[in-house]
Amino acid sequence: MAELVPATARTELQRMVLDYDWAGTALGAEEHWSPTLRTAASTALNSGFGMLLMWGPELVMIYNDAYAPMLGLRHPSALGCRVPDVWDDIWPDIKGMVEDVFAGGTIRFEDLPLTMTRRGFDEEAYFTFSYSPVVEPGGEVAGLLNTVVETTQTVLAARRMGVLQQLGSLPRSVHGSTDDAVAAALRVLADARTDCPFGLVYLVDEDGAAARLVARQGIGVDDDLAASVIPDQVREVIATGQTQTVTGLAERLPGLSSVGASPAGQADVHTAVVLPLIVAGRPAPVGAVVLGTSPHLQLDQEYRIFLSLAAGQVAAAVADAQAVESERRRAEERAQFFTDVAVTLQRAVLGPTVLPRDFAVHYEPATGTLEVGGDWYDVVDLPDGRYGVVVGDVVGRGLASAAVMGQLRSAGRALLLESRSPGHVLSALDRFATLVPGAAVSTVFCAVIDPRDGILRYSSAGHPPAIVVDADGRATFLEEAGSLPLAVVDDLERPEADVALAPGSTLLLYTDGLVERRDQGLDDGMTRAAEVLAEGRHLPPAELADLLTEKLLDDAPDDDVAFLVYRCGA
Repeated sequence: MAELVPATARTELQRMVLDYDWAGTALGAEEHWSPTLRTAASTALNSGFGMLLMWGPELVMIYNDAYAPMLGLRHPSALGCRVPDVWDDIWPDIKGMVEDVFAGGTIRFEDLPLTMTRRGFDEEAYFTFSYSPVVEPGGEVAGLLNTVVETTQTVLAARRMGVLQQLGSLPRSVHGSTDDAVAAALRVLADARTDCPFGLVYLVDEDGAAARLVARQGIGVDDDLAASVIPDQVREVIATGQTQTVTGLAERLPGLSSVGASPAGQADVHTAVVLPLIVAGRPAPVGAVVLGTSPHLQLDQEYRIFLSLAAGQVAAAVADAQAVESERRRAEERAQFFTDVAVTLQRAVLGPTVLPRDFAVHYEPATGTLEVGGDWYDVVDLPDGRYGVVVGDVVGRGLASAAVMGQLRSAGRALLLESRSPGHVLSALDRFATLVPGAAVSTVFCAVIDPRDGILRYSSAGHPPAIVVDADGRATFLEEAGSLPLAVVDDLERPEADVALAPGSTLLLYTDGLVERRDQGLDDGMTRAAEVLAEGRHLPPAELADLLTEKLLDDAPDDDVAFLVYRCGA
C-alpha cells in the first residue's frame, strides 16, 4: 500500500492510513483492493482539499489531512469506520444524498448548515462540498468521493459583518438620550441572537459611584434578576478596562436566556463576555456591555473580535448621545442667556415695571434670539383716575425695530396725556409714523379706561382685537373700531367705540405673537386666548398673566410677545 503516498514527507495521518489494519474492515486487506479503490484512496490522501472516501455498501471512511479537522474529537478514531456510525448526528441529513450518488448522481452544496456534536456539543457548522461517484470498470458505483471545504468561519464572518454594519449605520442621536441610543444598539443585536443571544448594558452614573442597568435584550428573567447578573465582573471591568469571560450561567441562572432562531436549536446560554465601553478622551470606561455567546459556537478568537467590535459600536453610540446631550444643554443655556438678555433690554426700553393696581404685563422675545423687538405695551396714568393703555407691534425685529418702537411708544404716551382720545392719538401717530423710517404698517391698539364709569373707549390701527371677558366668562372681541395700520393711507380718520366694563370684567390687549402659530390660524389662537382668559377670570392679574403664559406660550414662540391684562374692580 506504500505506493499510495510518496515516500518523502509523509504526514502523520498518511502514515496512519498506510499502517491501518484494513483487513479488519469491510474493505479487506489492502492487497485485495481493486485498482479503482487504490486510485481513489491515493487521490484523497494526496489532495490539498478536504477529501473523504466512502467505500462499499458499508461506507468505510478513508480521509486526508485537510478533512481531519472537520471531524473534531472524532479523529483519529473515525478512520476505517462506517460513515453512519461516525456521523450519526448528521446522517439523517446526508443519507438521501449518499443514496442518490450510489444511484449514479452527483451532489453539490454551498454553505450547507449542519448541526453536529463533533466537539461534545450541538455545533452550528457550514460546508461547501460535492459528492462524486467512484465507478468500477463495468459501470458499478463502488464508492463516493466527498470533496469538502468547511465554510463555518466564512459564513459567520459575513453574518457578523452585517451586524456590525447595522450598528455602524444607526442614525445619530438627535435627542441626546444615552438610554435611547443604547436601546437602539441592542435592538440590532436582538436581531442577531444567533451570535448575541442576550445583551446587558451598564452605564456609569455622572458621579462615577455606581453603574446602572440601562438596557437589555434577550433576557428571560425579571429586571431585578437581570440587574443582578454578574455585577462583580461588571464593576471590575469598569474599574480595570479589561474584558472578562463568565461561564456556568446555565447552572447559576437557569432560564436567563436561550438562543433565539439558531439553526442548531434551543439551549441555555452558559457563557458571556463582559466588555468595557471605552470612549476616546475619557480616562475610564463609561460603562460595560455583557454579551451572551451562542452555546452552539466555539468562543474562538474571531468570535471575541466580533464581540469587541460590537462593544465598540455600543460605546460609539453612547459617546455620540452624550456629545449631543452636552451640546443640547449648552444650546439651551445659550438660548436662555439670549432670552434673559433680550427680556432685560426690552423691559429697559419699556420703562418701569411698577404698574397701577389691577394691571399686569408680560413681554417675551422669540425663542433663541438676542434681539430686542418691536412689540410694546404701555400704561399711562391720566387725570381723573383714568388710564391710557396701548399695545403695539412694529414690523421686523432687532435694534432698528426697537428704535422705531421706542419713538412710537413715547409719542403715543405724550399724545394720550394731551388728548386722551384713542382715535385722535392714532390719527396723530399716523402723521408721526410718516416721518419715522420703518414705522409704516405698524399696528397699534389704543384705549382709555374709566374705572369710575366702567367704560372703555378704544381704537385700533390694524391690530388684533382686544378681548373682554365678563364675570360670567362671556368673551367679547373689540372689533368695532378697527382700521388700517399706521401710515398706510394719508389723513385717515380713526374710528372709536365704547364698551362697558362691568365689575369683575377682564381686559386683554396683546400682540399677535401670543395667538399666532404656524400650525393654527389667527382666529383659532384668539379663541384659545379668550378661553384661557375666561378660565382665569377669578385670578389676580399677575397670576392670570402667568396662566396665559403657561397655556398659550408652552411651545417656543416664533415672534415676540407683549400683552397687558386689566381687571375691572368690583
